[in-house]
Amino acid sequence: MKRRNAIKNVGFLTGGIFLLPYACDSTPKIVYSNLPTIKTREQVLIGQICNVILAEDPINFSTPEKREFFVLTMINDCGSSREITILSEGLKSLKTYLTKEQKIDFRDLKSEQTIKFIKKEFESKTKISEFLNLLKKYSMLHFETSENYLTRYLNYEFMPGRYYGKVRRTTT
Repeated sequence: MKRRNAIKNVGFLTGGIFLLPYACDSTPKIVYSNLPTIKTREQVLIGQICNVILAEDPINFSTPEKREFFVLTMINDCGSSREITILSEGLKSLKTYLTKEQKIDFRDLKSEQTIKFIKKEFESKTKISEFLNLLKKYSMLHFETSENYLTRYLNYEFMPGRYYGKVRRTTT
């Protein structure tokens, strides 16, 4: 009996050691059902582009999720089939444009160069400009749904109709 328990415990220990590296991965790998071609690297690229279009301010306008996750989730869950094709084709054409024609990587550009590049692409009427307009639309939505923007600038109340409790009535 003790031998069986020992072999069973060794099996559990070995299985745990093999599964440990997969369980301890701190970065979440998010897979979108309608966007199967978008991997982690593309998610990072979309996040960088979104932050160039509209910079994040996590101190004043904090949100529960990062902007690229919000944008991709909204396009995946709520976007039309046209928006999904704009995202996938625009990302593909942006990557080919950067690697073949410009021979650069987006991460290698300095901040001034990225602003110039995105401004130039916004003005052109290509698949890349449609892609950037889509990212701009959802980046603005992400900003406009932050709690501080809603409460400070729009005077939005999360619970409509305040309850004042016992308030002295004034007779007129």
